[in-house]
Amino acid sequence: MKRTLLSLSILSLLSTASADEIERIVIIAPMQTPLTLSTDTKAVRQPLPAQDGADLLSSISGFSLVKKGGASSDPVFRGMAGSRIAIIANNGQTLGGCGNRMDPPTAYITPQSYDTLKVIKGPQTVLYGPGNSAATVVFERETDRLDKSEIVGFANAVVSSQGRHSVNSDIKVGNQNGYARVAANYSDADDYEDGSGVDVHSAYERWNIDTEFAYTPDDDSFYSLTYGVSDGEVAYADRMMDGSLFDRENIGLNIKLSALSEMVDELKFNAYYNYVDHIMDNHSLRQFVPNMMMKKPTSSNPDRKTYGAKLTLTSDINSKHTFIYGLDYQENEHRNRISRDQYNSPVETMPRQLDAEFRQLGMFAEFEYELSNTSQWVTGLRIDDWKSEDHRTMISAMMTMKPNPTANQTREDTLYSGFTRYQAQSENSSYFIGLGRTERFPDYWEVVGSNRGSETAISAFNVETEKTTQLDVGVVHQFKDINLSASAFYNQIDDYLLIDNMFKKMNMTSKVTRNIDAETFGFEAEIRWQVSKALQLTSSLDYVKGNNLTDNTALAQQPPLQLRFAATQELSDKWQIGGLVRLVKRQHRIAIGQGNIAGQDTSTTAGFGTFALNTSYQYNNAIQLSAGIDNLLDKTYAEHLSRSGAAVSGYEQIARINEPGRTWWANLNWRF
Repeated sequence: MKRTLLSLSILSLLSTASADEIERIVIIAPMQTPLTLSTDTKAVRQPLPAQDGADLLSSISGFSLVKKGGASSDPVFRGMAGSRIAIIANNGQTLGGCGNRMDPPTAYITPQSYDTLKVIKGPQTVLYGPGNSAATVVFERETDRLDKSEIVGFANAVVSSQGRHSVNSDIKVGNQNGYARVAANYSDADDYEDGSGVDVHSAYERWNIDTEFAYTPDDDSFYSLTYGVSDGEVAYADRMMDGSLFDRENIGLNIKLSALSEMVDELKFNAYYNYVDHIMDNHSLRQFVPNMMMKKPTSSNPDRKTYGAKLTLTSDINSKHTFIYGLDYQENEHRNRISRDQYNSPVETMPRQLDAEFRQLGMFAEFEYELSNTSQWVTGLRIDDWKSEDHRTMISAMMTMKPNPTANQTREDTLYSGFTRYQAQSENSSYFIGLGRTERFPDYWEVVGSNRGSETAISAFNVETEKTTQLDVGVVHQFKDINLSASAFYNQIDDYLLIDNMFKKMNMTSKVTRNIDAETFGFEAEIRWQVSKALQLTSSLDYVKGNNLTDNTALAQQPPLQLRFAATQELSDKWQIGGLVRLVKRQHRIAIGQGNIAGQDTSTTAGFGTFALNTSYQYNNAIQLSAGIDNLLDKTYAEHLSRSGAAVSGYEQIARINEPGRTWWANLNWRF
């Protein structure tokens, strides 16, 4: 498999190349409208070019990461994580299997295998599924019909001083009648060192191959079949186990038809099947050391099957009315099996036990009315019918196994979400104000994963659904040489699903999922100044604050204030240099032991600053060579949301997952 991936990349590099424009290194991804952001997933970035979906999101203002090591971070937007952020890739969702979030959805996404990343802030759309209270993140591939017989594609290679190597290729071959596309990636990394020279248990290896076969008989018709597989292994510094298997399989069908009738301008249909098979263990990627919890080599092998389909219709009623409506469906089942003596009773030989099933059927509609040549009113509504089943017979509670009081129970809910928004544009600016509300069904990790209880029971299966009401405003304005963009929000959350690992119940500390009332508010702002034809200065500032109104405390897992300054100077038609200064304030507003499915607060954290440099050389219109140094001053620091360090045999104990120390990297991009 590795030889196949390398061969595909070499084939790309040897192909005749041409491109339309010189690339710039992306340091702060720009906002195109006050509400949405779209960015090229293949563009070079600093810090070190992204190796998974979460890494890419970290370059966007408002996003933070919950770090566990070198890979598989959990993305956080405006202080919200987990299923509050919808992650859509290849028109479907891949849901992780690990009950402790070793494999968030972004861990299965290689950014360079896609063409664009789109982020829609807040509950301001109903088109991409239910419960997206924080943001909707969509990784997309272009579906345009080819104009002639041709080969187009992309190749990329990265090396770094921390032992990281990766190769990517994305090749499309076809003509006006259709095309075949193959995207492949192989990457690995050694344990990195923090700024103090301490090794962090963080090595990883991963690969993926994604294929697409499209039929495009005319400009108004598109049909495609997709198939993808991937696998990998990741060492974690924050827990007693590592991930030794991340097997993914995806099959998809996509249809897009245009100009169908006077009533239906466009039809989109997609169906998908995703399967993940994940193994975590305490012996394959680290030296096994017996402890009270795991006295022998232990392996846990969860898996998840997800089926889904979506039908979307667009009707242009007249020049002033656009109506988008449809149905979506998703069903997933989660199973697990555990061996507490892997050498004598391998987990692969054990039967899998079904622990939970979820089903969702939704109806949605968005309506846009043109109020004038420069303003629109947009509104949307969706209704989702939910059903879940708890198949656990026993639950671990207070260090013993007890009968599950919700065993074989079924819960059903009908949930409503919607928004209304006014937006306007002028020659130099655009702005909007919108109010959105979404009701979110509890996800697997909140009610089943990790066997958490509720405030009153040892099972959290029947906790309340979460209701979010959010006011969003935003503006983008272009002055002569300066572009200013800003967005702000206020968020009221009823029955917020709080993960509380320090809850007092029956005079004991318990891990529970609780319903509380909460509020969050904040903003993202960015300014770009084209000082001269060659020099561009960029700065971004993002801030969020959260309050737990029920307990009258801070809402846990909120990122601190962050300020970034970037400069790019073109030295010639081929050379450019740049730099990034990142300043992060200390975070003292915490709630120890509380948080979300991605992490919990452990301590206050100090502020820090980092400095990075980069340069690039445009060899020709298609080939770009770039290099950079991250953490130039070799500072020892950890992000506030990073998890606590665990005791790993052979490694120095660390309090938090520190970021890598000084790291140089080199990158080759080839578009053809």
